[in-house]
Amino acid sequence: MSGLLALGLISVLSANTIDLPVPHAPGQRLALHCIAPEHANGRSVLFVHGASFPTMLAFGFEFAPGDSWMSHMAQQGFLACGLDFLGFGASSRPAAMGRPAEGAAPVTRATEAAQEIAVAVDYLRQTRGMSHVHLVAHSWGTIPAATFAAEHPGALASLTLFGPVVAKPGASAEAVPGAWWTITAETRYQQLRFKGVLPAGMTLLEPAMAQRWAAAFDASVPHVEGDEPGELRIPAGPAADIDRVTATGAYPYDPASIKVPVFVVYGDYDRVTDDDGAATLLAKFSSSPLRWRMRIDHGTHVMHLERNRHSLYRGVDAFILAAEAQQR
Repeated sequence: MSGLLALGLISVLSANTIDLPVPHAPGQRLALHCIAPEHANGRSVLFVHGASFPTMLAFGFEFAPGDSWMSHMAQQGFLACGLDFLGFGASSRPAAMGRPAEGAAPVTRATEAAQEIAVAVDYLRQTRGMSHVHLVAHSWGTIPAATFAAEHPGALASLTLFGPVVAKPGASAEAVPGAWWTITAETRYQQLRFKGVLPAGMTLLEPAMAQRWAAAFDASVPHVEGDEPGELRIPAGPAADIDRVTATGAYPYDPASIKVPVFVVYGDYDRVTDDDGAATLLAKFSSSPLRWRMRIDHGTHVMHLERNRHSLYRGVDAFILAAEAQQR
């Protein structure tokens, strides 16, 4: 990819950020990052991120100029957009994020995030005139994404659940201590290496991750006076949702009510999703007209940031094409 860019064979498309008002949270705004294709086809892909870092550190992270998953979709002719949920990235920080975490409700639960997806989808359909919106969600983001799909029949062309949160037999829910939690960017980067999961000597993260990701994550979160140096405040709602689903298998939506094509995709070293959990989850989407499940070897829970990310891209490409062909 980078060689083609250097030769000028692939044009570099840049992201534009749109601020969207949030009806259920007056005064707050959502950041929707979009890359428009050179030749639009009336179709869009909307990406939604996971529990700890925003869109432009995930689907929009550029491993080289113009080389991101969002850019890849724009090069296929889709309007490629990534949403930052409230409390993440370029979106507003709810007031609770600036107060002590203790004794407050976790910020940005899945049901609230589903309403934020609704704002973004409405913008794509009504303002940008997109006749087809394909929703691609990662990790915790799969919970609000599926909640939105269940509550808005007919709004989506397909639903991709990448590394979805699944029930874990024997797991117990832990109490989430307050509105937000903290982590340093370097600590999160080290977690993404999955050194305790991968075989000794195996490295999957792209080299650009080591060079630029932690600094970009640190810059994406406001530093609050009085916090420990480098500590970043992260909304705790996603952690509460993950704990609940992992321990009980209870989702805030009915999978059987979702009537669009559904794709579950994950890596063989993913410890949030596994074969049994993925198969059990997909079987619950009994009203879906098309159901795909794919495991990609040599991939962890953050395969979109790893060396085999292009297999993930192409797998989702194939599913989207199959979903559209099935609906003709």
